[in-house]
Amino acid sequence: MSTVPVASSAKSYTSNILAGGICALMTLAYASGFAALIFGGSLAVHSGQAVLAAIIGSVVTILVLSWRSSFNFAMGGPDSNPSAILAVTVAAIAAEIIRAPEANTGEIFPTVLMFLFVSSAGCGLLLYLVGERRWGRYVRFIPYPVIGGFLVGTGCLLVSGGWKMLVGTSPIHTTLVQISSVHPLAWFSAATVALALLVLMRLTKHFLVIPGVIFGSAILFHVVLRLNGIDTNQAHATGLLLNPMPLGAWANPFNQPWGLVRWDLILQHANDFIAMTMVVVITILLNATSLDHATGQDADFDRELKALGLANILAGLAGGLVSVNSFNRSLLNLRAGANSPWAGRICVVFVLVLTLFAPGVVVLLPKPVLTGLIIYLGLYLLINWLWDCRREMPAIDYITMLAILVIVAGFGIVPGVILGVVISMLSFVVTFSRTSVIKHRFNGIVRHSNVERPPHEMEWLRNHGDRVQGASFQGYLFFGTASAILDQLRDVPGKATVLILDFWFVRGIDASSVMVMRKLLKLCNEANTQVVFSGINHAIQAKMLVCGLDVGRSPARNFTDLDRGLEWAEQTILSEAIERITFAEMLGGFSDAENDTVSRFFTEKVVAPDETFIRRGDNADTLFIVLEGRVSIQLMLKGTNYLKRLRTYGPGTIIGEMGFYSGAPRSADISADIQTRMLVINRADFAQLETEQPVLGGKIHRLVISSLSSRLRVANEALSDLL
Repeated sequence: MSTVPVASSAKSYTSNILAGGICALMTLAYASGFAALIFGGSLAVHSGQAVLAAIIGSVVTILVLSWRSSFNFAMGGPDSNPSAILAVTVAAIAAEIIRAPEANTGEIFPTVLMFLFVSSAGCGLLLYLVGERRWGRYVRFIPYPVIGGFLVGTGCLLVSGGWKMLVGTSPIHTTLVQISSVHPLAWFSAATVALALLVLMRLTKHFLVIPGVIFGSAILFHVVLRLNGIDTNQAHATGLLLNPMPLGAWANPFNQPWGLVRWDLILQHANDFIAMTMVVVITILLNATSLDHATGQDADFDRELKALGLANILAGLAGGLVSVNSFNRSLLNLRAGANSPWAGRICVVFVLVLTLFAPGVVVLLPKPVLTGLIIYLGLYLLINWLWDCRREMPAIDYITMLAILVIVAGFGIVPGVILGVVISMLSFVVTFSRTSVIKHRFNGIVRHSNVERPPHEMEWLRNHGDRVQGASFQGYLFFGTASAILDQLRDVPGKATVLILDFWFVRGIDASSVMVMRKLLKLCNEANTQVVFSGINHAIQAKMLVCGLDVGRSPARNFTDLDRGLEWAEQTILSEAIERITFAEMLGGFSDAENDTVSRFFTEKVVAPDETFIRRGDNADTLFIVLEGRVSIQLMLKGTNYLKRLRTYGPGTIIGEMGFYSGAPRSADISADIQTRMLVINRADFAQLETEQPVLGGKIHRLVISSLSSRLRVANEALSDLL
């Protein structure tokens, strides 16, 4: 039994304690910053209580992640993306209450808090359901420019929110008087922090850059305050420091004055809740993916969604803000020495101790420094997506992202995302419609069925095969490609006897494409061109039936695969050819005396329909010549009930020759499709023929070689047509 060395165990504890302490300070900084972002303008007087709500959300989230996340170092809490949307929403709620004819300002704070709590719990419930249903993987289907667009839009909202934290109003409503009223130290501190973080984070990705700049700037800020003779009370009065946290007035959904809550406004902003939930889901998955790539550990996306869903439900009930996992804070925790979930739990202990026993430490964080952090996060998103990614995105995607940014800035995040999805869908349709869904065109000259035919029938097909025209479709047939199908096949009706439409490589079809098939079928009927469908699976056939095309009862023929469709088409244009052949015609070129001599060595055999006369593994000591009827080599595809026809042989063809000459056992089963008459010669009789009539034996050999050459030529033509 192995034991962990005491020194190693002590080092592990020390690393987790150090990482937990550093992350506790960053948790307080981020919580304070995002709380100040959300509670700006007229709500700034309640910023202390907002900080408490943000800390509650952080504590609950970190604890749940330490037990439920797929990363044992995961950290979380309020973050930039959902906070930017919440800031816009709560500001709108407050403004609507103030603008009401009979304004009751006492409704503002309870309504805003209840919206935040309901948003957290509701978002958590949706997150948990998405993870429980294992739907996290579907988020990757959101178009890349849409993700970039709403992240750029979030960056715009963060910069605007940072400006509002400084001035008190949004940039478009700011006046020169308001700008001049802001303390110069606030401007300088916010700009310095944002610029320092931008520059340093582009030069180095060290995990201590962000905490170093924030806490270094905070210390320097207080030094400047002291040098200018500004005490803490004056700093609070001028808005340079956050308001104290009212620990005795812990707010949660159950102790709010429900009579003052404007539930109608909360319901009116349900669209903002939906947008925030979408942003939260994508943020969680993007952060999890980033951690996966940065650390090499596999992320379980649905597990992360369930963990953060549970965290948000508990946080909402406890009076906390919406929270997500954090890439920066998690990586900070890992690189600071965290090697177990206990680092996160220790972080929670530090946060609670500071909040409960030294709340003054939290409010000593300068508001301009936190504002600089918010502005940096917004500028980072804008620079990263608008500048750094400009060469990595197609022009249409980049334009889509810019359009989303404009709409978000002017009308909000929801219209911006909707616009982005619409543009991406239209772009996809236009791009995909340029891809031909016709895999290849063919005719009866270059594409034959697997029916082995005598030379005279093959000659007929070579001369008249263009009366059979066909097209093999591929992919998904939809309204964007439907018209192209009709345009490319419009010239066939009237020129061809048979038109074959093969659906073997088609994965799906929409109503527009079915309408095109109905129109094409109508054109062919008017021009006396027979339509043949092949390879239509049950799902596509059901879709066609719903859209009014019953392939089982329509004038068109329907076959399970292209091979059988081609066979029917060939038989249609070969209807004038003979269906049987004599032995003399088969030997063609032999004199009557030679025919009589050779025929003495063959015996006649009649095979009943469906009778198997050659079985796999049998000795190959017999050669067959088909005079009348038809036989086929068929193979049951593994794992299916589909019987694949490999080859069919008709009158005038030779079968069994490969094993007969090589001596190898039969490689497949051969059965008669209909009653079939054949001539048979075994190896012993053939040897006697060669001994007694060596010249005639040589002619038989040449006949077999000619048959093999014909088959090889047909195979080469088919292969050349496919390449």
